[in-house]
Amino acid sequence: MILNDHSDEGVVFLQVHLGGDRNFSYVLGDRASGKAAVVDPGFDPDTLAELASDQGLDVVAVLITHGHSDHIGGAGRLMELTGAGLWAGAGSSVPGAEHLADGQILSLGDNPIEALKTPGHSTGHFCFLCAGRLCTGDLLFCGKVGGSGSFFPGSSAEQEWESLHRLMELPDETLVFPGHDYYGGEGEMPHSTIGHERLNNPFLICPDFAAFVDLKENWAEYKRKHGVR
Repeated sequence: MILNDHSDEGVVFLQVHLGGDRNFSYVLGDRASGKAAVVDPGFDPDTLAELASDQGLDVVAVLITHGHSDHIGGAGRLMELTGAGLWAGAGSSVPGAEHLADGQILSLGDNPIEALKTPGHSTGHFCFLCAGRLCTGDLLFCGKVGGSGSFFPGSSAEQEWESLHRLMELPDETLVFPGHDYYGGEGEMPHSTIGHERLNNPFLICPDFAAFVDLKENWAEYKRKHGVR
């Protein structure tokens, strides 16, 4: 298990790698109310429940960025363990989930979570914003984007471009927490900021949509030229 703690006095925010293809899951909690949500419990839901309990938190919500199996695999078990409800975007194919609305606020006491509809990587993709921390699922990685060099079934490059630029409207200091640890630069970068990605992510530097698509189509060549992993 890899655990990165980005909590403060009022908020619990744990970034956890428990398996898969460098997948990240997240435990978001409000210390005052003792309520928590888990984002994308793809693997080892028992450990996620234990982490929340160790922080004195009750998991009341399971939030899904998108319905790919490596992001939802442990959702059912986590719900059994905690009694939490399940939320996902329409079109995510997550059985039993309540459908999220764009801008919907999920209450965790003094630190609510805002659901942002961000289709592109998949039809029903959502990001989750809590106390200046943004869980971006497979839309935005550190230095890359979801499906950097490919087009998944059900994905839309045009929607992806629009959703990425919606995120770029957030304050520069907003922390970016991706669904995978896919950073391709030197050293490690398990999280980033909106400001950093706006200035450094090659997909966000693209001047227009045509350049964005061209980069996706020629990502392997770009990586070779620039030493990107």
